Amino acid sequence: MKPSRNNSLRAALIAFAALLFAAPALAAATDDARAAMQGTIDAVLKVLRTDAEEKARRTQIEQIAKQRFDFTTMSKLVLKRDWRRFTPPEQQDFVAEFTEYLSASYGTRIARYANEQVVTLGAREEVNKDVTVQTAIKGGQFDGATVDYRMRLLAGKWQVIDVVIEGISLVSNFRSQFADVIAKGGPQELLKRIKAKNDAGIVDAPPTEARAK
Repeated sequence: MKPSRNNSLRAALIAFAALLFAAPALAAATDDARAAMQGTIDAVLKVLRTDAEEKARRTQIEQIAKQRFDFTTMSKLVLKRDWRRFTPPEQQDFVAEFTEYLSASYGTRIARYANEQVVTLGAREEVNKDVTVQTAIKGGQFDGATVDYRMRLLAGKWQVIDVVIEGISLVSNFRSQFADVIAKGGPQELLKRIKAKNDAGIVDAPPTEARAK
C-alpha cells in the first residue's frame, strides 16, 4: 500500500524540523571546539613570542598540550587492537610514557613556528561528532603548512585526540611504527623503547621534515 499524501507531507515536515534543530546544534559544536582550540593556540603563541630560551618555551608548550590533549584516548587510538595485549599496569605505563613522548614531540614541532603566525581557518564536524579545527602557518620557512586538530567532547570538555600536520596524522604515523615493534617484541619492547627515548630526550622528526633533510 502506498503512503497517503498526508503521511508523505508529515514525514517531510518532520525531516525539515529535524534539520532546523540540527543546524544550530552543529554550529554550536563546531564553534565550541574552535573556541576551545583557539584559546590553546593563543596560549601557545604567547609562549612562542616570549624571550625565553627555546627549551623553556618547549617545556611550557608541553604543559599547555597536556591540558588540551586527551592522551589516554590517543593512546588507545594509536595502539588500536594491540591495546588489549597490554596488561592494566602496562596500559598505565604506556599512557604515561606516550604522554611525555607525544607532548615533547608536539612541543618541539610547534616551537619551530616561533617566528610565524598560526591562524585558525575553520572547523568542520566529522561523521562521529568529532570536530576538526583547521589551522595554518603564515609567513617564514613554514608558510602555508597546515596543522589540523581533531577534537572530541569528553566529560564536557573539547579535547584533542589527533594532530594532522601537513596531512599526516600523528596517531596513524605512530600506530604504524608501534605496531611493527609490538609484532616483533610485544608490549614490553615498545614500553622499553619509548621510555629509553624519553630518558634520552629524543624526539623523532615528523615525516615531512625528515624527507626535507
